[in-house]
Amino acid sequence: MADKITIGEFTVTVLTDGASHLPPSAYPGADFSRYPDVLDATGTHEIRLGAHLVQGPDETFLVDAGAGELSMPFPPELAAADGLTDPPPLLASAGALPAALAAEGVQPEDITKVFTTHLHLDHIGWLVKDGQPFFPNATVYYGAEDWALLVEGAPADDPARIVMETAQEAGVLQTYPAGESELLPGVTAVHAPGHTPGHVTVTLTSQGERLWFVGDLIELPAQLNDEDIHFTTDVDRDTAGSARRRILEQAKEERIVIAASHLSNPSFALITEDDTWADATGR
Repeated sequence: MADKITIGEFTVTVLTDGASHLPPSAYPGADFSRYPDVLDATGTHEIRLGAHLVQGPDETFLVDAGAGELSMPFPPELAAADGLTDPPPLLASAGALPAALAAEGVQPEDITKVFTTHLHLDHIGWLVKDGQPFFPNATVYYGAEDWALLVEGAPADDPARIVMETAQEAGVLQTYPAGESELLPGVTAVHAPGHTPGHVTVTLTSQGERLWFVGDLIELPAQLNDEDIHFTTDVDRDTAGSARRRILEQAKEERIVIAASHLSNPSFALITEDDTWADATGR
C-alpha cells in the first residue's frame, strides 16, 4: 500500500516509479562508516524514484513526474571507482508510475497540473510518452533558471532535453513566477536553488497544517545532522547547503511535515526536538 498523509483538505500519496542504487561517491562528504545501515550488501544506497500525488478540494495534481520508462545498467567504471565488487545490475530502473496512479483510481487525464521541483530526468520522465504529453490536461510548471543548463546546455539526444522540448512544442509548459508564488489556493512555490539553478520547494497549507515538498535539497537522512554531506549533482553545494539548513531549522521550529523526493522510512517526516526524523503520519 502506498504511503499517504492528510494535510487539512489535501491527501498526499507517494507514487513509486522505480528505484536507483547509488554508490557512496554520490554523496560527497558522507562518511559511511558512521552510517553502516545506509549501504546494502552491494555497497550502494537504494532510493525511490517517483512522484507525489496530491488530491485537493479543487484539483488533482502531481509534484514531479517520475523517471519514465528507464533501465540503466550500472556502469563498470563507477563500480571500480567506488571499489564495488558485486554491484547491482542496474543503476536505475523505472516505469511503474502509470500503474501506481491507476492503483489510486487516477488516470493521466485527471491530472490538472504538474509542479516540478527541477528538471533532472528522474523528476520529469513521464511528462512525455511516445512524443505526446502523458498528462493531456495538465499544465507543467518548472523553474525558468533550469532551462539554460539542463535543456539548452544538454546534448541534443539527452532524454531530459527531449522531454522538455517536446513538452514546449506541445504548449503545456509554464514557468514559476519569481520568488514565492501562489499556484493554487493553499499551494505555493518558493525558489530554492542549489541542487539546480531553478530548483523550487512546494508548500501545502490547509487547516493549520503545512507540508513541504523539498525535492532534492535533502537526499540522505544523515543530512539532518551532518552539514558536510552533499549530492554529486548539486550545481552549487554552498547554496544548496544554505537552503537545506534554512528548511530544516524552520521545519523543526514550526512542525512542518517534510516530503523529500527520494526519502522513505518515513516518507513524510517531522523533525523531533532531539534532531531525529519521526514519522509524521501518526502525528
